[in-house]
Parts: sequence; C-alpha cells; structure tokens
Amino acid sequence: MKRKIYQVDAFTDQAFGGNAAGVMVNAEGLTENQMLIIAREMQLSETAFVFPGSSDYDFEVRFFTPTEEVDLCGHATIATFSLLKELGMIKKDKLVQKTKAGLLDIEFIDDKVVMTQADPVCVDVNIDLDHFAFIMGIDKDLIGIDLMKGPEVWSTGLKDIMLPVKSKEALKDISPNMGKLASLSHELDVIGVHAFTLDEKDVWCRNFAPGCGINEEAATGTSNGALGACLYNKGLKENDELSFYAYQGYWMESPSQIYVKVSDKRVLVGGKAVTVLAGEILLP
Repeated sequence: MKRKIYQVDAFTDQAFGGNAAGVMVNAEGLTENQMLIIAREMQLSETAFVFPGSSDYDFEVRFFTPTEEVDLCGHATIATFSLLKELGMIKKDKLVQKTKAGLLDIEFIDDKVVMTQADPVCVDVNIDLDHFAFIMGIDKDLIGIDLMKGPEVWSTGLKDIMLPVKSKEALKDISPNMGKLASLSHELDVIGVHAFTLDEKDVWCRNFAPGCGINEEAATGTSNGALGACLYNKGLKENDELSFYAYQGYWMESPSQIYVKVSDKRVLVGGKAVTVLAGEILLP
C-alpha cells in the first residue's frame, strides 16, 4: 500500500530555502512505529502526520524526527497548514490543531501561516557555564548580552537552552561537540540549544538538537517562540508587545525568516512555505 507524502520548505518564500518538513496529509490508521519508520526514511528534521479533526479541533497533527516523536514542531506546523490550504483542504482562516503540546490556534494572516505557541515557561535548570561553553565550542567570554547574561531554559511547547552570544561573528563560529551536546540535552531534558544574538533590531540565531538526531536546523518555530517569550520577559518590548523576524539558516545556505510576535496574552510564530516535492511512499 502507498500513501501520498510531500516535502515543504517552511519559513521561506523561495524553494530550497527555509527548513524542509515532510507532511502526510492522510495518516489515519498508521501506527506510531510506522510513522517513525517513514520519518526515518524521509531523513528530514521533522515529518508531520495529519489526522482528522473532531468537534474540538480541525486536525490532529503528530510530529516525528528520524529518531523520536516530539510534542510540537513549529516549522512542520507552518509546512502542514500551508500545504493543507494549497490542497483545498482548508476553507477558513482560523483553525485549531490538536498536538501533544495541547490545542493550539492556527491563523492565516496576509500570506503567512501563524501558529499560537503553548504558554511560555522558564525552567529552573543548573547549567555549568564552563562545561557548557566547552561543549558548544565557544569562548565563555563571548556568552551573554545586556538583557541576558547566560544560558536559560525556556519553552513554548518544547524546552530549549537559550544561549545569548555577543555578536554575529561569535554566533557563526559556534562549533558544538554534537555527541557531548546530545548527552547534555538528555541529562537536562531539553530538545537542544538555541543560540542567538541581537544585531540592532534584528535577531540572528542557530539551533542545535543532536539529541533528537538533528545536528543543526535551518528554521525552528518553537525555539524562536520560546526566544520571543524570553526576550519579552527580559523587557525587550514596546507598548507591551514584541515582534521581530528571526534570521536563521543563513550559514547553512538555507536562509529562513521566522516571524515572532509576543504579548502578555500569547506567543505567535509564523511564516511562509513552499511545496517542493509530492510523491507516494510505501507503508512499512
């Protein structure tokens, strides 16, 4: 038996940019093991599997890396709902998706798919800065910005270590030991590390999640949502609101632009997407 499957580049308006996600729009009847095998075969950072909705939500979506299921994935959500609209499976501009992170709102605003993140949480985790800097391949003196002196763990659905660095050059030069970072991520129960710097009004970032089988990602929605919540709570806001584009994937030659908007009520993450591949896959 075969089912249709797609590859969609998210957080970009250009094919072969952004972050690619696999999307299966009809996953009804698949087992968890089948979805994991398909995700492993796709060899993308995440593959989304779409199930029918109910009276409480429009679609259920489950997300798999090549090694495990995760509660939520921002870029795969943007890819999924962009594709569903492209295929004519969506007829309205506001929906609800069911995920393992809860029921989350989806909106089509202008030409972007915008998703509501889970409520932000700052997690109290003890991080040894010397050891962490060694693992990340960065001089300890290059860690920290005016708003935030060191790494912290934040979540809007998935827990990431937010790593502030002093400059774009320092960000570009980060070279983690992926094996040690994977072990540390499991030890601290986080997805990975979201390194970032502020360049005037722009936010530049890189994301590392080797514990989930992803050494580096070109665009991460949930991580940038958590980053937005973190910066908002550090006081980076105007009229009680913060909005910015996060620029990611540029040194991977897969440039991505992730729209983030934070208020005291919710965290929004959005972007554009381009379908680059459609085909059929054998069911394992």
